[in-house]
Amino acid sequence: MSLQGGKSRVAIIAVLFLLLAAPAARAHAGHVHKIMGTVASVHAGSLDIKATNGTTASVALNARTKIRRGTTAVKATNLKIGERVVATATEQKDKSMIATDVRVAGGPAKH
Repeated sequence: MSLQGGKSRVAIIAVLFLLLAAPAARAHAGHVHKIMGTVASVHAGSLDIKATNGTTASVALNARTKIRRGTTAVKATNLKIGERVVATATEQKDKSMIATDVRVAGGPAKH
């Protein structure tokens, strides 16, 4: 067998591996995401976060969502635009996100 035949076998095996592994790498319902950024807006039942990569993510808030500034619980209505936050959110089947936990930094972000 030539060296060329060995290279093509390796390439075929690598492509097959990638094709078989790709579905497992996709996000799925129940997957937990961490969203870091600043509060872009607060709505009744949701929070928009301008993520550190420049995109804006919307996370739903429900009765089980815990929002804390340090160890103190706060209401979503107390959040200010520009405050730094880290949200832990679970992806739903419809690709929406529900926040389970929102941590607020000590003060508003500096611009």
